[in-house]
Amino acid sequence: MKLGNRLSNKICPENMTVEEWQVALRRENARESDFQVDHLDKNRIWGDYLVSSGTGRYRVAFRGVQSDRNFCSCLDFRTNGLGTCKHLEAVTLYLQEHVPGYPWAGLTYTPEYTSIYVSYKGGRSIRVRIGTAYQAEYQRLFAQYFDEEGVLPPSQYIHLESICQQAQAISASFRCYDDVHEFATECLHQEQWKAELRATYPERAIPWNKHTVVEEFSAVEHLLYDLCYEGYGFIVGTKHPFYMHLIARLVEEVYQGEEQREKGYVIVNNETDVLVWQAVLFEYSEYVHLPVQVVSQEQFVKIQIPQGTKSTFVYVHDADCLKEWKNPVSLALKKLEVKHLYMHVDTLNHLTPVQLSSILQHVNPFIIGPFYKFIHTYRPLFPLVEDAELLPLEMKPFTFFATQRIQAAVALPTSGDEQTIRILPVDDERTPEHKVNRLFTLFAEILEDPDATLLLRTKILSLTQPDH
Repeated sequence: MKLGNRLSNKICPENMTVEEWQVALRRENARESDFQVDHLDKNRIWGDYLVSSGTGRYRVAFRGVQSDRNFCSCLDFRTNGLGTCKHLEAVTLYLQEHVPGYPWAGLTYTPEYTSIYVSYKGGRSIRVRIGTAYQAEYQRLFAQYFDEEGVLPPSQYIHLESICQQAQAISASFRCYDDVHEFATECLHQEQWKAELRATYPERAIPWNKHTVVEEFSAVEHLLYDLCYEGYGFIVGTKHPFYMHLIARLVEEVYQGEEQREKGYVIVNNETDVLVWQAVLFEYSEYVHLPVQVVSQEQFVKIQIPQGTKSTFVYVHDADCLKEWKNPVSLALKKLEVKHLYMHVDTLNHLTPVQLSSILQHVNPFIIGPFYKFIHTYRPLFPLVEDAELLPLEMKPFTFFATQRIQAAVALPTSGDEQTIRILPVDDERTPEHKVNRLFTLFAEILEDPDATLLLRTKILSLTQPDH
């Protein structure tokens, strides 16, 4: 479907696959943009380029038309799974103007050096390309680790450093790019995290009292384990006072498993919520010694956070604010490199595919696969309901329907210290804690509304004035 002579960026044309449509959109964008392309080496076609515009500069490695060895430093290239982006398409258009014979089928990119690289086409994978020099030696080495397609299986990532050392010993020209080590380290850390949890808690439940699993708390002890095991999470369920206790124990367990303890944040709606959450979180003896700050959304956006600042833990209690990509909380959160991000929403049924995708991609841009593909594939499922079987496949591992899990508990524990542990009734609507929390929430809403504040003041004055 076209708008005039332009492709629609919302509806895939009937004569195209989704991937073809997305590539065409990027080619169209490149054609319409004012890009400057600079060739950085002396190769006639294949080589390194710098693509510049008024908004930024991106380094492009062009190895062939639709080659899985192409690369661009932009985020879209690394996450779209297409193997191209508007900057790569700009290089292709530049070459079509300057070098006859597109797509140059008779020419191949065959440098002498051998390299290990990340292919982003169809998802991330670590691959090897053997150059023209020392072919026999490299083939013998890589046959021990890589499959017949030249892909390194995840089970071999642990040997990457040794592979590189052996390859370097064959020739100093060998290359292994930075994103290879970053991707392998990310995968190895995730697997180590899960392996340690499986070994420490074979019952797949984390004792609330930090000693032994208690039958009455079984439902929430399993929930705590599941949240920890995944390393991040999307929590769905109506607000409940127990969330404050759950997050307190989650913070304790996450920091227990990390050697590097960077600053963390619990982000709640307003300053009244900050006071309520702090009062509960400070009941937990380990939590009080951890570098975690409870802040309102307004306070969080005012914090001066340098781009790329590392954070061990972040919890966003009302993640609806993240559905708009340019929301101030979203922009501030994207400055952080968060190792363990957890987000909560009351329900799913009000979110569109685009809004849900925007929220989830705060965890990491690869979590649901290509943005366009997720939306196109799962649009018929919306609005979503609280049923794990009806969720998009990519969401299932890290989406937790907390209301169902909490209601399944015989009892809900509060303070995590065995000597002071208390019981919170599952039916929160009748608890004093819920009533007080509800009062504070309503009071905060009134103070944020000038008209409501004036009306409240009038009501209070009328109650204090003597009758005439």
